[in-house]
Amino acid sequence: MKALKHGLIGWVCVLVLAACTEVLSLQRIQIEKAEQMLQQNAEEAIALLRSVKDPEVLPDSLRARFALAMGQAHYNAHWVMNEDSLLLYALDYYGRPDVSDTLRLLRTYKLAAHYFYDSERYKEATEMMAEGNRIAALRGDTAARLDLLRSVANIGEGNDDFEGLIRLQKQLIAIEPDSTRQYNNYNSLAVSYYCANQNDSALLALRKATECLYTSTDSLKALYYVMRNYADILSDSGKNREAINLQRHSLQEYKETKHPFESLSYYALSRYFLNMGQMDSARYYMQMGDSVRSPYIDQDLSLANFWLVQKTLMDYMDSRSFTIRDVAFFSNRLYNNFIRDQRVIAQKGKVQLLLQQQNMNLQLEKQKERTFFVGLVALCILLLLVVVWYLQRRKHLLVEKEEELEALRRLLHETEGDESGNNDKFVKKMLLQQLGLIRIVATNPSSDHQELLVLANKDVAVDDLLVWSDLYKTIDMVHDGFYTRICQKYGNILNEKELQLCCLLKSDFSTKEISVVIQQSIRTVYQRKTVIRQKLGMEEKEDIAEFLSKRI
Repeated sequence: MKALKHGLIGWVCVLVLAACTEVLSLQRIQIEKAEQMLQQNAEEAIALLRSVKDPEVLPDSLRARFALAMGQAHYNAHWVMNEDSLLLYALDYYGRPDVSDTLRLLRTYKLAAHYFYDSERYKEATEMMAEGNRIAALRGDTAARLDLLRSVANIGEGNDDFEGLIRLQKQLIAIEPDSTRQYNNYNSLAVSYYCANQNDSALLALRKATECLYTSTDSLKALYYVMRNYADILSDSGKNREAINLQRHSLQEYKETKHPFESLSYYALSRYFLNMGQMDSARYYMQMGDSVRSPYIDQDLSLANFWLVQKTLMDYMDSRSFTIRDVAFFSNRLYNNFIRDQRVIAQKGKVQLLLQQQNMNLQLEKQKERTFFVGLVALCILLLLVVVWYLQRRKHLLVEKEEELEALRRLLHETEGDESGNNDKFVKKMLLQQLGLIRIVATNPSSDHQELLVLANKDVAVDDLLVWSDLYKTIDMVHDGFYTRICQKYGNILNEKELQLCCLLKSDFSTKEISVVIQQSIRTVYQRKTVIRQKLGMEEKEDIAEFLSKRI
């Protein structure tokens, strides 16, 4: 029964472990799939990651991967990251000496900075980026430094920290002096200078951006994009003629390629002439811009706002009056667009929630099927073990019965035809008569058992038991008072069962014969003999009967 109990406990543990392993395996698959989807479809990756149950209790490495994947998905989808607090755990995990995953660590610094920024903790966001940049510099990871610096620049733009932006963009230029992106770095630096009201420095940075474009393999589209910004800053610096010349170069490129920015160039030229007080030219270019106006302008509220402000100024210059109608229409459009976007976002959220729920249900069904299969296999194995245990137990009992019968046969054979010629045989016969052979074999009647019953004393009753008080007298008589002497010397050390065992050993009973007499297993007899040796201070394999005969 003990073996069966242990087996059942073992298989319960196996089932629990299998279930836990199955859940962890499913969660790991979900996270790995989401990691693969980050670049192609960040929103689907978010939905998949949200189906991971209790991410806070995942194992360390899996929890860190989950946090990093979710943060990256939010970043790629341009979602607000103020709920990605688990990124701080990932930051701590990947920074551990025993993990040492620099690539993931630097990515986590970047995402954690955005988490702080979206939580309006700007100082901590900047410190986080600075620490990540320091680690990337120490490890010589230029690509990570560039990525971190660009992220810091994006944060600075949203926080109007133009002086900080200028420092960061100078670092970018210093890190990648030969990069084909250098024109963009100088262009961004120029915009930061311009926003910081440093027009001269902005114009110098734009000249360098133009030089980089002429020597790079980038297309002319990028060149004229920089030139258009160059022209705007020249105009705001009072250099409208230079601005007009540059803008006309850009306009020619846009006209040839049918670029949406063609109308923006017309509007820019109109603005330059407006600054110079040349209303006719300003109206002409404004009309030209309207004639080629692209839907792109209306879709970008920032560009639409620029156009409205410029049109309102021109109308005022013509009529010397301010009409609120266009501004009201624009404001209403802003509000309606906002409401529509909110509805779209809400609807998208419902769809994502539905998809997430469907995906979770599908995963749960698969998990249930796998768990049922594992449980069924485990149950079959358990039943097989029970059957094997039962067969082995039955075989063991049969072997024990055969050994008992064999021991009885030897006892009967030794005592047959010899009443008192041998003291040991005499004791064995006395014990055999008291033992009640009928009671031992009555429950298993067979031809062999019937032969044993014939050999035994027919006067012995079925319910008779061993009468040790009589046997003790017999043992004292044939072994020179052995029982009395052992009781006198070791009666306070050995208990009754141990004294009986010593008497049987003195009468030359084998271990198997003793097991038959006392109706205990051979293993139990060996254990009792070991206890006797320990109590008497004997060696492990020393003969008990011989030891006692020498000392009593």
